[in-house]
Amino acid sequence: MSAVIADRASDRAADIARLLEVTRLLRDGFERGEWSGAAALEAERRGIIERVFDVQPCAAELPVLTATLREVVRINDELIGLAEHRRRALGRELDLVTTGKRAGAAYLTAARRFPGRRP
Repeated sequence: MSAVIADRASDRAADIARLLEVTRLLRDGFERGEWSGAAALEAERRGIIERVFDVQPCAAELPVLTATLREVVRINDELIGLAEHRRRALGRELDLVTTGKRAGAAYLTAARRFPGRRP
């Protein structure tokens, strides 16, 4: 194997390992409710995927690549579930805030209509 091919295979192996690591970091952050770094991690993941598939992998790389991609897909399913859960939670929080604002507005309206009386 030439040195260039060996270097390319080594770089791809490092990228494949980093892809899984970044995907796990995303999941761990989502589980902790830390969303601030998600965009940067997702951008890194996309760059890695582009590099990995820029050149057709050789047969020797396929088992590790396939196993890694299966794990990434599995974790992606978890990420989708966590994001959906967070979206629903934010919807409930928004509903509570909206209800609170309406109740406060109704209280103020009643207080103005009936000064000196407690609604």
